[in-house]
Amino acid sequence: MRMLLDTFAQTLRTLWAHKLRSFLTMFGIAWGVGSLLLLAGVGEGFRNGNRKQLETFGKNIIFFFGGRAPAVEGSFNSMRWFNLTYDDYLAIKSESKLAINISPLIARDDIRAVSDYTSTNGQVSGVPAIYSQVRTIPLAVGRWMNDDDNDQRRRVCVLGREMTRNMFPGRPAVGNTILLNGTIRKKATRFRSSTISRAASTRTKLPRTSCTAS
Repeated sequence: MRMLLDTFAQTLRTLWAHKLRSFLTMFGIAWGVGSLLLLAGVGEGFRNGNRKQLETFGKNIIFFFGGRAPAVEGSFNSMRWFNLTYDDYLAIKSESKLAINISPLIARDDIRAVSDYTSTNGQVSGVPAIYSQVRTIPLAVGRWMNDDDNDQRRRVCVLGREMTRNMFPGRPAVGNTILLNGTIRKKATRFRSSTISRAASTRTKLPRTSCTAS
């Protein structure tokens, strides 16, 4: 016990005799520990932010797009363009063992949307009702499309935030009508502005069968 007390006393005398060096050493240790904690906190913050951003697209989601086949020497299909069809969707739906929900999407960017107040352009997509189970689509007003909308080819649509602001500035959107290339459609709902990004909120969603029929 006496030896332990002597060791502590000698340590304190040494630290006191070299106060500047002791201070710099302790400061360096504290600085290093603080830097590690700061970096860990920043990294965790970025990780959480990216996770929340990705959750706006959907959880455990995979996208398939048409494209061009890579160049392969001696292949007749090199650089050939392949488009996905509805039969591809049906084949994936019947053969896939791990996919929970599968949804096709058909989109056009050359549609002119006209309301009673103004007109604008934006992407128009045709989707089935199950699309809301694949992508994260929080709603602010109204309802999402259902199977009856698709089966009966109802002319309803879901407007994004910016599309609603552009076509109905300061006015209620739900229940009014818009013209898409001359076709009348009644709005069912619009996206909630707090979680939909600006790019996604300029889009209009239609029932898939109604979109392909028009």
